[in-house]
Amino acid sequence: MPKPEKTDRGPWFSTRPEYNNKREGGNAANDAIHAQSKWVDRAASDSKSADDYIQQGFTAVQSARLDGIFQGQAVTLSLADKIANDVVYEAQARHFGSFDKGSSQQQYPNSLMGSIALIRQTLSDANWYEQAYGKESYKGPVEYNAALAELVPVEQEGMVFAVTDDKSLLRAHSVFSEFDVPVTYVGSNYEYARLDAIKATNSTLILPLNFPAAPEVSGVNDHLDVELADLRHWERAPGNAAALSAANVDFSFTLHQLKKADEFWPNLRKAVQHGLSKERALAALTTIPARIAGVSDKAGKIAPGYMADLVVAEGDLFTKGTIKSVWLQGEEKELAPLRKADFSGTIAATIANQGVTLELKGDETIAGELVVGDSRSKLRASRRDESSVSFVVDAELAGTAGTWRMQLEQTAENTYAGVAVGPDGRELNFTGSSEAASAATESANTDASAKVEYVSRLTFPNVAYGLDGLPERQNLHIKNATVWTAEDEQGVLEQTDILIRDGEFYRIGENLRTPSGYTVIDATGMHVTPGIIDEHSHIAIDRGVNEASEAITAEVRIGDVVNPDDIHVYRSLAGGTTMAQLLHGSANPIGGQAQVIKLRWGATADQMKFDAAPPSIKFALGENVKQSRYPSWLSSRYPQTRMGVETLMRDGFTAALDYRERMEAYKKLSRSERAKTAPPRPDYRLQTLLEILDRERFVHAHSYVQSEILMLLRLAEDFNFTLTTFTHILEGYKVASEMAKHGAGGSSFADWWAYKFEVYDAIPQNACLMSEKGVLTSINSDSNDLQRRLNTEAAKSVTYCGMSEHEALQMVTLNPAKQLKVDQYVGSIAEGKHADFVIWNNHPLSSYARVEQTWINARNYFNRERDEVLRAELQEEKQALMQKVLADPSASKGAENGYKREQPSWHCDTEHDTWLQTFTAHSHGGH
Repeated sequence: MPKPEKTDRGPWFSTRPEYNNKREGGNAANDAIHAQSKWVDRAASDSKSADDYIQQGFTAVQSARLDGIFQGQAVTLSLADKIANDVVYEAQARHFGSFDKGSSQQQYPNSLMGSIALIRQTLSDANWYEQAYGKESYKGPVEYNAALAELVPVEQEGMVFAVTDDKSLLRAHSVFSEFDVPVTYVGSNYEYARLDAIKATNSTLILPLNFPAAPEVSGVNDHLDVELADLRHWERAPGNAAALSAANVDFSFTLHQLKKADEFWPNLRKAVQHGLSKERALAALTTIPARIAGVSDKAGKIAPGYMADLVVAEGDLFTKGTIKSVWLQGEEKELAPLRKADFSGTIAATIANQGVTLELKGDETIAGELVVGDSRSKLRASRRDESSVSFVVDAELAGTAGTWRMQLEQTAENTYAGVAVGPDGRELNFTGSSEAASAATESANTDASAKVEYVSRLTFPNVAYGLDGLPERQNLHIKNATVWTAEDEQGVLEQTDILIRDGEFYRIGENLRTPSGYTVIDATGMHVTPGIIDEHSHIAIDRGVNEASEAITAEVRIGDVVNPDDIHVYRSLAGGTTMAQLLHGSANPIGGQAQVIKLRWGATADQMKFDAAPPSIKFALGENVKQSRYPSWLSSRYPQTRMGVETLMRDGFTAALDYRERMEAYKKLSRSERAKTAPPRPDYRLQTLLEILDRERFVHAHSYVQSEILMLLRLAEDFNFTLTTFTHILEGYKVASEMAKHGAGGSSFADWWAYKFEVYDAIPQNACLMSEKGVLTSINSDSNDLQRRLNTEAAKSVTYCGMSEHEALQMVTLNPAKQLKVDQYVGSIAEGKHADFVIWNNHPLSSYARVEQTWINARNYFNRERDEVLRAELQEEKQALMQKVLADPSASKGAENGYKREQPSWHCDTEHDTWLQTFTAHSHGGH
């Protein structure tokens, strides 16, 4: 395949931004989309690159240029050394794709959620394009778009889509399922970590055999840096195929992603040692890839009518065999000469129901004896060729004495067939077996397929402190606690009991009777509060918190990139936090859609989402969106001033209203008029803005300066929607009356100030002053570590300005619940609400308070006693794995980058993920 014409542009800060591409030849408006490419038109025979595949026994590949998000339509080819016209098995195979924008120089997308949004919009555009052109004729006026035209039948043609881990596979499946696109995923060998969820996709996989090299553990301090998760993956990655096989998930193998092609068979044998059956391994090399590549009618089997694509091997390839020749379309490519037949050893045979033994030795010249009972006769006049040996011997066989002529052929590694011609001319056929060879082969096969025993645990997520499974929901009776209800009428209740039934608070009172089957928690001397809720968080987000490429990116969704493996989920539970709103960053005036989650550690990304929370979105004002701290050559995106921010937002909402008018006008057309008219193109960005105007999606705005806060209030009132919450809002005390009148809440830091110019006027009394003016006020973290101590952040208002303890606790429980519009479910301890609560060993606003237990929907997600036991167990497991690495001489062999990349700590202004800074047009081979 031809290489991409463009090369890697380097780090995002090294070149001037590019926002558009050249429109030529009907290409898409985004250079990461090459769906119009039919790679059969560019395929050329290349015996040198094909040889890497042939040496490993491959006879055909499905191939495309691996560059971009929609990479074009693959071609399935024979690897025979012929002109391209003669090797095409399937001219229009599957479309290829990935989340990697490849060689594209355009800014958009610059995050994983941006790549997903681009896929979603492109597939929607393909559906619209089909309607716009119609089945019979062009409806116009619609631009010609070759990329969209080629994606119209993708529901029938299917895709091969590359992912980086188990989470990426599930994300891809979610977006492609919206459009009924069948997808085969190029996997990661992490599938075992979420096997049930992977199986539920009903997808076929293509598995690279690029198992990771073990982490370095030989140094005396290496244990301080190595992650338990990486040690676990090193041990279990070779067993991924066996785990999928046991779950009845179909997969094939690929040579792709291996640094050296000759690693393929050793790694495949390792997969067999880890429990993969030879039958499933063979299918993964033949029938299943043939089906994926669209050639199951002509390749993948030895059967009449199929192409004569064969592999001839000596020995069992899945244990220790060697490929001797590969046949491509009936022509042999010899890789190594076949071994001569081996006749040395002891061969037991039966001739005419008489047991005999041949004791043979030698290679070119065979000598030995025939043993019949107690009689031994020397062999003479022996001759041999590649596959047989003949000799004469004086003996009595089958009741006839004399000189017998014998010939012996090797039929398999330890079996033989022969003929003995007697003195009277009789021919007696016989078979034999080599006992020594049989024992050696059995021993070798046993050793090669001995099942590997795992030292590591498999948890959810498969990292330190992961769970064996989701906690069971329990009915509870909490006794004698100090209960901070966060309800105004009840306040703080001393010596109080709580009954919890079916995941909800059932009764609250003194000296309650314990119902049958309830678990009792004696909370004498302890405090119980509602679970802490963070209005502004960036934990549990994969590969970028900002889609910073354009000024309005309302189409991107944090919900697409929730990361359930983030250890900060567990750490936040240890600090009493049970719910968080995961916000897009503050790089653009209108950012992406937010996602409210419950911190259900051990769950999948979808299970963490709190579906009862209405949709929300992040807006941003101030220095970040106008790129104040960018160098001048990077600051080319509109807007560059605060007044430009307002204008941009007004323009965006005006465009959304125009979009609505076009949609409604089309709906009003008669059936005959619609048949002649192209429908308006559905636009996810503008649809999201309409949701805001329709009060279906609520705005949380990053803000600092009073003038901009007032500007956004006026803008919202001009467009007749209410701003839900100003977050950060460190100058909120200056405009609290105006905020209260509008109905906007404020979510502030307790005492962060002076970290940039627009924060110089921040004061620690801000939360009190806003609250006193009637503003619904909360305290947020915007920080993965601060999220673990929001209780003491709320307590600072007690110190700074005399806020009551009850009101202070509400700022991290009930008030953020109201701002997220979920207070009917969570935020306080009240009958009928979800049983999300925290048990503390001390006054919950004290810096000495420690979380003992954290519960969500009456499931215990954090327990300090269990945590302390886990610490010791995890250390023991880690040491055992390190010992296994140190004892394995091959541990250092394998993929150098075979582990999940650790996510950085996201902040509002983290604009680029290094995953997207290092795009290269990676290898151009086939799967």
